[in-house]
Amino acid sequence: MERLGVLVVSKCLSSTAMVDALTRSTTYRPELYVVERQPNPYNVTRSRFHAVVPDLNVGDVARIAKKFRRRISFGLTDTEDFVIAGGRDVIERESGVEMVCVAKKYAVERSKAEQRLLFGRIFEEANPRFKVFDPRRESRQDALSGFKRLAAEMKRPVIKPDAPTRGAGVGVWGDDFTTQEEMASFFVRVFSKGRVVVEEKVEGEESSFQAFSDGKHFVPVPLTRDYKRALDGNKGRLTGGMGSYSSSRAYLPFIGSGEWDDLKSAEEAAFRRWKGRGSDPGLRGLVLYDAVMHTGRGFKVLERNSRGGNTEFINTLTTMADDFAEVCLRVVEGSLRGIRFRREASVVTCAVPLSYGTESPPEGGRISLTGAEREGAKAHGKARVLPMDIRLEGEACLMGPSRSVAAVGLSKDLTSARSVSLKVVSALKGPLRWRSDVASEQDIRRSRTHLSLLRSAPDGLSA
Repeated sequence: MERLGVLVVSKCLSSTAMVDALTRSTTYRPELYVVERQPNPYNVTRSRFHAVVPDLNVGDVARIAKKFRRRISFGLTDTEDFVIAGGRDVIERESGVEMVCVAKKYAVERSKAEQRLLFGRIFEEANPRFKVFDPRRESRQDALSGFKRLAAEMKRPVIKPDAPTRGAGVGVWGDDFTTQEEMASFFVRVFSKGRVVVEEKVEGEESSFQAFSDGKHFVPVPLTRDYKRALDGNKGRLTGGMGSYSSSRAYLPFIGSGEWDDLKSAEEAAFRRWKGRGSDPGLRGLVLYDAVMHTGRGFKVLERNSRGGNTEFINTLTTMADDFAEVCLRVVEGSLRGIRFRREASVVTCAVPLSYGTESPPEGGRISLTGAEREGAKAHGKARVLPMDIRLEGEACLMGPSRSVAAVGLSKDLTSARSVSLKVVSALKGPLRWRSDVASEQDIRRSRTHLSLLRSAPDGLSA
């Protein structure tokens, strides 16, 4: 098989899923050059070259890419921090290595306020009602007074810091505050750190829409559902994600095929308006990841990111029928007209430290992957054990404060895929916990019932 050099810039999020997909290539023999913030045991053992750059400084990464530029065909990353910092722009300018991610200009997640303004131009129907409060333009007292008036009109406000927070740091009425005093205190705390976006809470059921582009063609991938709350039953604090699933069809079990077609058409039309005429190479890679809320009256986009969802992209990669290495080459070459997926469900359950999503100080700890890997082997290719925020020290695997391990189950249906995922995650050893209701029949039934009630309500807003 032909050798294929790939640069992987990793924050230890979904990079192991990328590495897994690349090493399963049936056409190429991947040669991996991994630069990551800590030595992930999965990536260390599979890389030809491995370097630890704790802050993923773009200049340091560019120097490594330049050193190996004659051996590297393209580069990938799993973190928006690198994209926001202009990682692609610098790497391509300094080394000539083409990155499969958007240019800095299109890293819209750097500002939630700018996202809303962008959507006002290209995707107005997807915008919830919103207002931006800016400490550079108004005093805290004036902002608080204006916020209180707006909140009274909205009744169900959501408070978001302008800068990326990976879901954490967002305040939602009814979950993170239930009184006017709590809400005002939350607003002031966020406002003291910078711009604040206040949106009207959108009632519905959420999905994650992801799409690739080569700068010209727009290729959606199967819809996924993620679980942002820390505890079963969607209780607890917002986190960066506790797991996700995709079904054996391109759409989710609580969304019909017609609604999926409408969403795809609307997203593509918005992309065309964003791109403009012809081709724009700056919009190349996994071009967008939208958090979509399906409501009683259509859908709204809660936020947009320019990389894959940190658990949702794992669902995408583990069900991709096309060779992922070939897909990336087609993105770089400008010949991406479609991607094939297996009719297979994928369930990701994330094992996390006991303190994850709580106010307790982060704790470390040693974990063992051996039992989970042994359990995964029994699934005969229908399971993955993918370390995330894990670092290798000698022979020990030590946890960081974020998600530790993604346990993936694959099968012809969600029930079976979930069973595999839970068996794998339960075989991990260490001070870990996880949600047991990812892709459960009860949760899917609740989503279906909730949407049905919303659509039968006179205003489509409350069940």
